Amino acid sequence: MELLRGEENVSNPYRALQGLNRPGRRRDRRRKLRWRFVFLMLVGTASIVSTILSIVALMNTEEHTTNKLPAPEERTVHRIAFGSSTAYDYSPQPVWSHGIIPSDPDAWIWLGDMAYMDGPRVNCEAMPAHKHCNCTSDWLHQAPNSCMAGDVDHALSRVQAQLANPDYAQFLAFMCPGHRAKGLHPPTGPDPKICPRRIFGTYDDHDYSWEHGNKRLPHKDEIKQIFLDAVGEPTSSPRRNRGRGIEWKYTLNEFIKGKEVDIFLLDERYNRDTLPCHVRKSFCRDVVLPNLDHQEYAWCLDFLQGGELGTGSCCDKDDLIFYGWCLEATNKKNPLYAEACDPSSSRFGSRSLTVDAAGHLHEASGSAVIDGRAESPFCEVLGREQRLWLQDTVSQSEAPLKLIVSSSVVLGNPKPQMCGRTSGGNVECICTGDDWECYKPAQLQLLHLLSEARGCVVVLTGDFHYSDIRVLRPDLQPYAPHYQSVNLNYPLFQVMASGLTTSTGTNFSCEGDPVGLRDHPECNFVRGPSFGMVEVEWDDADPIVRLQIRDGNTGAVRLESNFTLSTCGAVSGGYKES
Repeated sequence: MELLRGEENVSNPYRALQGLNRPGRRRDRRRKLRWRFVFLMLVGTASIVSTILSIVALMNTEEHTTNKLPAPEERTVHRIAFGSSTAYDYSPQPVWSHGIIPSDPDAWIWLGDMAYMDGPRVNCEAMPAHKHCNCTSDWLHQAPNSCMAGDVDHALSRVQAQLANPDYAQFLAFMCPGHRAKGLHPPTGPDPKICPRRIFGTYDDHDYSWEHGNKRLPHKDEIKQIFLDAVGEPTSSPRRNRGRGIEWKYTLNEFIKGKEVDIFLLDERYNRDTLPCHVRKSFCRDVVLPNLDHQEYAWCLDFLQGGELGTGSCCDKDDLIFYGWCLEATNKKNPLYAEACDPSSSRFGSRSLTVDAAGHLHEASGSAVIDGRAESPFCEVLGREQRLWLQDTVSQSEAPLKLIVSSSVVLGNPKPQMCGRTSGGNVECICTGDDWECYKPAQLQLLHLLSEARGCVVVLTGDFHYSDIRVLRPDLQPYAPHYQSVNLNYPLFQVMASGLTTSTGTNFSCEGDPVGLRDHPECNFVRGPSFGMVEVEWDDADPIVRLQIRDGNTGAVRLESNFTLSTCGAVSGGYKES
């Protein structure tokens, strides 16, 4: 306020001088200066005390953890925590100290959106003209919240901000005690010698630096390195090799026979095809193009009319083959039918297939391979190389428990949803635009693969900004037609843990479950900050696996589903809620 009064007095210098020459005014000014000095001293002292307390807390956390934990080779992992979506902004993240650390996890898995690399560093509502908010929207950038998509320097700054967050620093001290003294920040998460409570992770769209991003991202190898640095992936890791994604398998309890947990980290961005044409064709054509002033949908022009060939960037393989050639009855006797049309077949997608101008299906060659359009006979999420890797490694895995880490939701809402309105009526879309429901042939192939795995399989996912537990069950279910009645021998669970902070743990109203996939009543999901936990009671004669959604503010269990490892089937009273 003194500064403001001083500015006002500049317009009348005589009045300012007159006021300063009055003894009472001089005493008032000295008194205010003394109080301001005292106030600044108190603030400075509080800041120093806060910093000291933070350092002491970190030291106590590290000392307590170091003294508590046995040598890595002597430990059995019982509790695996996981989550996604930190915060768009730079607000505190108490979930680490209030929820996750008190839950005492033996390991942590990032499901994606560790940092919002494409997000602005300012509040765009308050500063709409800022360069982070004000850009021309196109297929890559979208004003106001994704103007910085694909910007390597900006991505690095956002990751550095997350690593500097004091709440997250306390979590790292808990998981990896003494890592700063070793000159490692961030610590080498997967290394049990550095992090007795190991840290793993894969990215989603925002820590890939592009909302709903796919294989077209410029500088994706540089962005990949930034993310792997952030989670502490070893510098020698094959995940860092150029020209490939970050998919990998890690094993917990590796040297304890019968208690192994295989973690399959999927990369669902690096080789992901663009969105299939049929998924948004009518929406873009009928809703967006007549109203091109909607900048947030500028990508529709590229979707329908852009791309390398100028005929649209959308992936047309599903339309041409799975929903085209495969639906013609005469083609069912074709020797290539299983490869092109049957997701339950081990031969599905094993070769590059394409449909020629005459409507004949054959193995791709020449330009059909060079332009990359025929890497698979369907629109991919994983890419052909990663998909075949997953098929081999899952089939070879003997671990009694397998965790499939999918940053995109595998089991979403398979029913069409209204996404726009025209003068002729409502326009429906068949998925959110980014989950596996948009890539139906790829989704069905994945579900069939997981249904044939030895041991029990759980899908861990995030992204939707609320948390719930869903399950595909054997036999005929209301949702069976949407998934070609996948031949399951046991329930296949999906635990979605999304929204670690108040800015991403959105307080939705009842989020519908129209086909009954939830393992709890339809409206029972967790709003607000939350994270997931897999607990295994290894010491039981028939170990029980507890799948949990926990409150981010307290660590309390909010939802839980249980099954036994011998059958992968739900135990009596298999779920609870609070």
